[in-house]
Amino acid sequence: MTKALYLEDSYLKDCKATVTNVNGRKVELSHTVLNPHGDSVAHPQPHDKGTLVLGTKLLSVSKTILDGTRILHYVKEKPPPVGADVGCYLDWARRYRVMRNHTAMHIMAQLALEICGGRINGNLECRDHITHIDLRDCETSDSLARQIEREANRLIKEDRSLRVFYVPYKEIGNYVDQRKSESFVIPEDVDKVRLVTVKDLSTDICYGTVLRSTREIGSIRIIPKHNRYFEEKAGGNKRLAFVVS
Repeated sequence: MTKALYLEDSYLKDCKATVTNVNGRKVELSHTVLNPHGDSVAHPQPHDKGTLVLGTKLLSVSKTILDGTRILHYVKEKPPPVGADVGCYLDWARRYRVMRNHTAMHIMAQLALEICGGRINGNLECRDHITHIDLRDCETSDSLARQIEREANRLIKEDRSLRVFYVPYKEIGNYVDQRKSESFVIPEDVDKVRLVTVKDLSTDICYGTVLRSTREIGSIRIIPKHNRYFEEKAGGNKRLAFVVS
């Protein structure tokens, strides 16, 4: 199994690794700093891109995907052989842009819950530039959306710290609001669960990369659609989309 170094340090930009498996253009490594995209609420952010260095050869990693427990690095060039030692380098500019959006998503999801009672319905999407959260069972109005935006930017300016830690599966309820945790499907055989805390605001199940401080986000602006801040979606859900700058 690949050692996911990005879970320990979101700011780590490179590492040494050994190729453990190759299937076509899909390469598995002993260690990686590249965060994969996964089909899970706990893995909502876009995949990392980067480069594998084999001697003097540079192999472009176009995407990184989580397949079960396997982290697959898709390379454009001829893949390295199993057993080869490589350098794994992160496209840091892309990662940092995504980290700002992803950290903002934690803040927006919590404020949507507190201000309008909106609970995440399991659909969160964090892209390079626009991020959205889908909510259910919530009161919606443009004034509430603007209140969420104002409060988010106030929290950002307060320079609140973020902390990553692990707790036993059975103790999740002691840390995460049940109204939020019900959207996450975590296998019961998992020993420990990774949590991310925004100081004095929220604690969430998360396997993505986050900033050290809210100030690094910059600012948040909600993007209206059809002149409304909350977009109507199927099943009565409401979508809130925003950008950071």
